[in-house]
Amino acid sequence: MKKKLSLLLAILMLSAVACTNNDVPDDPSVSDTADETVSEEDITPDIPDDLKFSGETVTVMSGDWVMTSTDTFEEAIDAVWQAKYYIDLHTEEKFDITINYVPVNPFQNVTGLVRQTVNSGSEDYHLVGAPAQTQVHLINEGMYHPVDELKYIDLDKPWWNREYIESVSFHKDELYVLFGDITYNTLERSTCVFFNIQLLEEKLGMQPSDLYNLVYEGKWTIDKFTELVSQVYEDDGNTIRDAADTYGLVANWEESFNWMAYGAGLKFSGRDENGYPVINMYNEKTVDLVDKLCRLFFNNEGTSYSVASESTFGNGQALFVVNRFFLTSWEQFRTMEDDYGFLPIPKYDESIEGYHSPVESLVWWTTVPVTISNTDMSSAIAEYMSYEGRLYLRPAYYETTLKLKQTRDEESMKMIDLIMAGRETDYLYINTTGGVGDLFKTVFRARENNFASEYAKVEKAGQQTIADLIKTYEESH
Repeated sequence: MKKKLSLLLAILMLSAVACTNNDVPDDPSVSDTADETVSEEDITPDIPDDLKFSGETVTVMSGDWVMTSTDTFEEAIDAVWQAKYYIDLHTEEKFDITINYVPVNPFQNVTGLVRQTVNSGSEDYHLVGAPAQTQVHLINEGMYHPVDELKYIDLDKPWWNREYIESVSFHKDELYVLFGDITYNTLERSTCVFFNIQLLEEKLGMQPSDLYNLVYEGKWTIDKFTELVSQVYEDDGNTIRDAADTYGLVANWEESFNWMAYGAGLKFSGRDENGYPVINMYNEKTVDLVDKLCRLFFNNEGTSYSVASESTFGNGQALFVVNRFFLTSWEQFRTMEDDYGFLPIPKYDESIEGYHSPVESLVWWTTVPVTISNTDMSSAIAEYMSYEGRLYLRPAYYETTLKLKQTRDEESMKMIDLIMAGRETDYLYINTTGGVGDLFKTVFRARENNFASEYAKVEKAGQQTIADLIKTYEESH
């Protein structure tokens, strides 16, 4: 049982964490239309102050550890866990509940346990937290309440990401996913380009500001990235391309290619007049995009797709690596001697507005099983925890853990703000739709541009998958 410290003490102890700087550098390509008369700090949940649940135990299925908290403040290992501890404490005290986390293996148990509890009509889990790639199948099977049945959830509040939620939903008007500050995982699973500051100066004679200016001027493109990568390769003397060499880009994982494609700013799916997804994958721009990526990954002296990306970069032997912010917590990055910075995923060309950071498919989604009868309780708790996550959890990860502890370059802090502002995904990235959404990974595995022939193989299956989902959806409505 958590120590029942006062709410005031909890707020005071987190006050240093909650003081966050959300300034984003001026970008001439982006106009600020926000209403400056209303501060985010003034926005609160629309939940009655006297809403209580008489000592109820709220059970949360947490795929492994992401949503779990510690039992005491002393057990919290860093600012993020301290924030999680206090959010749970505040939530329990506000609603007169006890939160019971049930950690499960997110890749082996979640699907079976949710199906079991729903099919038996049980109310075992008031909230489910698990990776998107696990949850999407359960959503399509009708295992969860739609968001519009969750009375206290307001997706227009700043602690939720409505644009992301709508993009991953099958029908534009029926949403099932809660995605936002209820967990810091939505931040750490966002993608970016890491760069080695020392190698940038030594190999290219450039300063970090040179790269940042490319970003601000809208010139950070795949072609420019390819050009810079091509200028960095140094053999260690044995005339063999191996882990002892120095590279412009290390990318031994198919997801790097995938994130580059989905982050380029093109749209591979749309919506028809009825709000259902439409595949827009095969067209002139996508074919050209794949050509660009193949030149970067497979026909560039500066790129290696055979050596281990994380360790090579961590050893100071690579200028660039494409991955998630999650890597900043890895040993190779925490002990890295060289300084590193962050850049957004380069865009297709200068005509693309802004920059786009794909949120990987292992990101946590929160859902409410359809068997839960007291959706008021589940929704109030999720809304309040996400609100508090905006106040405490996001700053703890974003400012204290990510920026202050793991960022060596001050200007990179501003880059992080820009990258986070562009977090998104494509329907086909999460819902692979008969294999269509996985085509970029298929190209990477082939090490050549076989996009056209592979698309021809899966096009029919992709269209049929959508047709089947439409039929199921309409029969249930």
